[in-house]
Amino acid sequence: MKNSVETPTPLVAGIKQRGRPALEAKGQVVSCRLPAEELKAFDALCGHLGGSRSDGMRSIIRMASGFLEFSREDSARLEEIRYELGKIGTNVNQIALAANRGRVPLVRAQWEAIDELRRALPGVRKALSDVVAEHRRRGVELFRRFAAAEAASRG
Repeated sequence: MKNSVETPTPLVAGIKQRGRPALEAKGQVVSCRLPAEELKAFDALCGHLGGSRSDGMRSIIRMASGFLEFSREDSARLEEIRYELGKIGTNVNQIALAANRGRVPLVRAQWEAIDELRRALPGVRKALSDVVAEHRRRGVELFRRFAAAEAASRG
């Protein structure tokens, strides 16, 4: 009778893998033993990132691989800032419109400040949007590479 449990094939040469082979729809479990002090620091990091130990481990691996990683709190705050920048830009445009129509008297220095804001705000908002979009794009790209590697290893 043949053994029904196969030894998993290492994803990286020289890395010993233990346990059952990964199911097609799931990833492989990775574990390690940590001293109490390191575990406390890891749990603090997981709390800061806003997730479980598994989420913390995935974030650390992605950061070590060069991916931009935000906590849920940081991502939400970046979205709030982007939204606020849009509202500020709208307000600056309304001030300029009111001044152009003669409803608000502005001196030359104020006009220069308004014009500078009108020129700078779209760029700042776009830069922030680009950072958030790049973060999302890298996450999608990481998943696509993982899926391609999985498909290649199966067949």
